[in-house]
Amino acid sequence: MTDTIRALAGDFPTLPVSNWTELATKALRGADFDTTLNRTTLDGIKRGPVFFNAPDSTQGTNQNLRDEHLPWGMRQTLLEATPENANQAALDDLIGGVSELELRLDASGTFGLPACDIEAMDACLKGIDMSLAPIHLDALNHATDHADILIALFARRRLDGEDLRGGLGLSPIELTARQGRIITEDELKITSKLALLSNAAFPKLKIMRVDAVLAHEAGASEAEELAMMAASGTAYMRLLMDAGLEADAAAQAIEFRLGVDADIHLGLAKLRSARRIWEKIAASFGASNNAQIMSLQAVTSTRMLSVKDAWTNLIRTTCAGFSAAAGGADTLTIKPLTEAMGRPTAFGRRIARNLHILLAEESHLGRVTDPAAGSYLHENLTDQLAQKAWAMFQEIERQGGLSKSIETGWLQGKIATSRKARLKAIEDGKEIILGVTTHPDKDPKAVDCDNPWPEISPPDGALSPVRLAAQFEGEDK
Repeated sequence: MTDTIRALAGDFPTLPVSNWTELATKALRGADFDTTLNRTTLDGIKRGPVFFNAPDSTQGTNQNLRDEHLPWGMRQTLLEATPENANQAALDDLIGGVSELELRLDASGTFGLPACDIEAMDACLKGIDMSLAPIHLDALNHATDHADILIALFARRRLDGEDLRGGLGLSPIELTARQGRIITEDELKITSKLALLSNAAFPKLKIMRVDAVLAHEAGASEAEELAMMAASGTAYMRLLMDAGLEADAAAQAIEFRLGVDADIHLGLAKLRSARRIWEKIAASFGASNNAQIMSLQAVTSTRMLSVKDAWTNLIRTTCAGFSAAAGGADTLTIKPLTEAMGRPTAFGRRIARNLHILLAEESHLGRVTDPAAGSYLHENLTDQLAQKAWAMFQEIERQGGLSKSIETGWLQGKIATSRKARLKAIEDGKEIILGVTTHPDKDPKAVDCDNPWPEISPPDGALSPVRLAAQFEGEDK
């Protein structure tokens, strides 16, 4: 027996990268090395073909340890046409394994749930213990009014404010960008006042939401989405601290939302980059180490979904869910396979929530915190995305902040350029949409969908979503 432990590679000399390159070039038999093996993201980041080292500064992520039994919040969205239908969907989701609920609220009832008074919201959440199942809001309009209603419902049910979790989902800058208008000082004052009162009564409630999914769905590159996230988080930290909150309380009152699509490795790296970026920003405001840990919600992308063959969406949402789980999302929302078509059926909701169970309990993705740590591929992508995003975030700040960059149309212009480049890459075959641009089913089976979405043109100047598959499915959108 000996106590000596040798490194497995200790007796092997380190070989230069050129050795591998020479052998790879020989194997290509005359094909161009760069165009054959190298891939580049929209942000100009090379994705290989192979990495021989990783930047030491990026290994590991600053995140909470996971619960073995509930590794991430399994949050599903209620967007039914009536409170009664929403309540039935909510109860089915909770019984089926979902741990959190999100209400997508639309006063008109067109794209979400019309719960514009306390009675309607109470009916929607009938029989649900909100102290056990956190409730989050995603208001498409009248966000502060809906937040007031939820707070009033908390009071009606006499819930303990000290331990109550959930979120008001206030994102005034993103909301006005989606509506194609300029945010007003009065709106910001109302938001900051509500935030201050809410934090005093419900210290664990997430008040603000950084909704970078808006950029994602509009076709932004990964770095652009991260830059919008950074700029939005910075704006809300200023808003909350100007309202009177300390740095720790302000940082912990913000939830971050990012989109994930079927590109597993890039999505995983994006979530890891997000944590590094926010840690640096929160520290600059004086937040303590624990308060620098972001609360991160990942949402599966709508821009990748197909309408003509919706069954193929199950492949995409599974890949996206895997990316989010491996990337360290605290909360995950998996959209039904018919999300691009209209309001989901009970079947669509069941399949969506079952994907959570498959990822957590059969694939065991939550048993390791940051499984990509040390991977040369993911550490390089994480580092390069963070660098690209940080540079763009600084440019947004030079423009006068997120609100100003949206008001002038600068951010919309950047994202529009990326969207065109993304569509061009698909058209040229450099990127594929499985089941749409590659191996399409010539006679796809229909999927039932309740209440198809109406066709509505986005307002001028709005940061509006795009569905990439639609461009290649013979649809004029």
